[in-house]
Amino acid sequence: MTSTASAPGLDDAEAAARLARDGPNELPRPPRRSVARRVVTQLTDPLVLVLLVVATVTTAIGDHTDTAVVLLVVLGNTTVGVIQEIRADRSVEALDRLGAARARVRRGGSVRTVPAREVVPGDVLVVGAGDVLAADGTVAWGESLQLDEAAITGESLPVEAHRPGTAVLSGSVVTRGRGEVVVEATGPASAMGRIAEGLVRTRSRRTPLQRQLAVLGRRLALVTVVLCAVVFVLGLARGESPVLMLVAAMSLAVAAVPESLPIVVTLGLALGARRMAARNAVARSLPAVETLGAVTLLATDKTGTLTEGRLRVAETWTDREHDLDELVRAAVLCNDAPADPGGDASSPGTDPLETALVDWAREQGVDVTEVRRRHPRRGALPFDALRRRMTTWHDDGTGGVLAAGKGAPETVLPPPGVSARADRARAWADDAAGRGLRVLVVVTGHRRAEPAAGDAEQDLDLVGVVALQDLPRPAARGALDGCRRAGIRPVVLTGDHPGTAATVAGQVGLVGHGEPVRVATVDEDDDHPDDHPDDHPDRHPDRLLDADVVARCRPERKLELVAGWQARGEVVAMTGDGVNDGPALRRADIGVAMGRRGTEVARQAADLVLADDDLNTVVAAVDEGRRIHTNVRRFLAYALAGGLAEVLVMLAGPVIGVALPLLPAQILWINLLTHGLPGVAFGTEPSEPGAMAAPPRRPGASVLAGGLWLAVLLVGATVAALTVAALVLVGEPDPRSVAFLTLGLGQLGVAVGLRARRPPRTTRAPGPDWLLIAVAGAVVAQLAAVTVPPLTTLLRTTTPTPTGLAAAIAGAVLAGLVARWIARPRVAEKESS
Repeated sequence: MTSTASAPGLDDAEAAARLARDGPNELPRPPRRSVARRVVTQLTDPLVLVLLVVATVTTAIGDHTDTAVVLLVVLGNTTVGVIQEIRADRSVEALDRLGAARARVRRGGSVRTVPAREVVPGDVLVVGAGDVLAADGTVAWGESLQLDEAAITGESLPVEAHRPGTAVLSGSVVTRGRGEVVVEATGPASAMGRIAEGLVRTRSRRTPLQRQLAVLGRRLALVTVVLCAVVFVLGLARGESPVLMLVAAMSLAVAAVPESLPIVVTLGLALGARRMAARNAVARSLPAVETLGAVTLLATDKTGTLTEGRLRVAETWTDREHDLDELVRAAVLCNDAPADPGGDASSPGTDPLETALVDWAREQGVDVTEVRRRHPRRGALPFDALRRRMTTWHDDGTGGVLAAGKGAPETVLPPPGVSARADRARAWADDAAGRGLRVLVVVTGHRRAEPAAGDAEQDLDLVGVVALQDLPRPAARGALDGCRRAGIRPVVLTGDHPGTAATVAGQVGLVGHGEPVRVATVDEDDDHPDDHPDDHPDRHPDRLLDADVVARCRPERKLELVAGWQARGEVVAMTGDGVNDGPALRRADIGVAMGRRGTEVARQAADLVLADDDLNTVVAAVDEGRRIHTNVRRFLAYALAGGLAEVLVMLAGPVIGVALPLLPAQILWINLLTHGLPGVAFGTEPSEPGAMAAPPRRPGASVLAGGLWLAVLLVGATVAALTVAALVLVGEPDPRSVAFLTLGLGQLGVAVGLRARRPPRTTRAPGPDWLLIAVAGAVVAQLAAVTVPPLTTLLRTTTPTPTGLAAAIAGAVLAGLVARWIARPRVAEKESS
């Protein structure tokens, strides 16, 4: 056993000076993309290249007006694209900062939690099981300290690191014990920094939705090219100039494909992640934002999630009078919580159970510091999930050794029938557990000499049993009700006694009113620690997969249960906070870590971190995920209906005797207006009322499922029919200008028709309606295109008569109503249908 004298650490002023001198403790990152590079990327987009070819053709034939319009559209698209890229990057960078790693350091005589980027050489890291080392350094002291360095060295076995002076590397995971590390190297100078040097880190990966939309975009492009070829041939048949029809066909191809969709989706996901962060849910990756809306099962732990996580001793059992004093003494010796009530007992890594025992001892009038001074610790076997017990040994004051231990009844007590006293303790513990209390058996023993690790837990005498109470969180019932209303099945996974778990499940309303709680206990023969969960996806006993509560569930068992549910087709979200929860959190479709009491391993393995450890935050995040996916469907319906309307109008022209209903410049102008700010504004639409009362969308369903394809066809055809009617029926000197105005306003009317339903004004959150603002700006620009001379010259339009203007406005209103009646219900309808 090594000395546990703490290193002094730095003061705040010295830490700030070293941070300024050495820089933040961050991995090397690729240089920020310049504006010029962003512009080049936009200009090399295939559809923009088509526009540049169009500009070249119109210049070659002397059509400088169309050239100016095309270049104006290219400038507008490029500007909007670059601005959206920068906004998306900034949102993702903010997301990185919110989800950044943290570290506990000793500064100014106290232990505090700081962002890992602020750790500097000379800092003293205070580490415990589940922490990830934020920097390279040497061990100042360690108690049973063990590290997993596989991520750095590739070594598969943990290494012992409790000896002072042992060199340790950043990125290593503390798998056991506790200790302090003096930092020697940070950032690029650390082991992780040297590995990361020269690597190009991707800022964000494409989400499944983005990949699905890319496939959709390619199919749309193919169909559009075919239809544009038809428009080209029909125009030639009507005697139009081949060059003019070529330019018109290429412009139509650009306008018909919603090329801004990928960046709109990325920006929507990033902004959604920012909104989640404002609701205390920090999404660590954009795919998590998207997946949340499809969650069908939530596997949650009990302590600290459904309960407050602040234990207190409620009852004790001893059958010998002097045992109470011994029970208190053993409880504070076999304990890692600080003796000082002003210490860091509430910080991450401190077990609330051990804190409760120290608080109880203090209430009994025991001076915890004095007890530990009289019996200094000489060694320990820390608690782990497999043994479910902890043992320490100390000087007994007479030259011998005092051993103290605590743990679950089934691991500490002898088998039934061996000891009548142990059987009485077991009966009392079972009764307490059945009443929702958490029970610990405490044992002690005296030795002449320090025991070997393998013998430390042998021949210990029963002292008593402690029952602790963890009150249910007041908000837990509401969170579970919200899950069930949203079609999400909640399941509790806990290592506790089945009676304790069942009682708490009933208190928080885990299942519906009047329904029994189905409890299953993991038996020893259920465990297969050497198997990978994918090796036997159908092996899991149905009693476990069908249960509402799985008790005595080890962390490694959670991984198998998650795989079993996924094999059934469930989309699984799982909460966790321990180092052993990491694999299951990573395997789950959405891993949810606790931000306050969770270990760094759990946070780094998770997709979502709850800053407030509140299950209601998961429900709020699911609501945000559904909102984002619905708004993507909303924008897609709008963009595709508009593109379809433009193609149909051009196809209908030759049929009604008009070879070219719209000029290339006019097509591009409409595309610029409709796919610009209104398209981005769709990402700000609120959730539909009742969105959380619908079932989750079906995993793998098309983004246009739920009848949205048919709705798009009907709305697009309606806008096209209204435009053709204006072209043919309204007696205008320039019918093309009326058709141009009608088509543009009609698409903007569709945007208004697709707006999300709002709750009553009395319950509506304040804030601007960005979609209406964007549409209003686009309407003004469209009206200016037929009234303001510089624009009318560029677009070759004339000002319509009052009759033509009224027809265009009526067409916009009618198009909006059709979108409201036909498309909007399909947008909000979940893809589970």
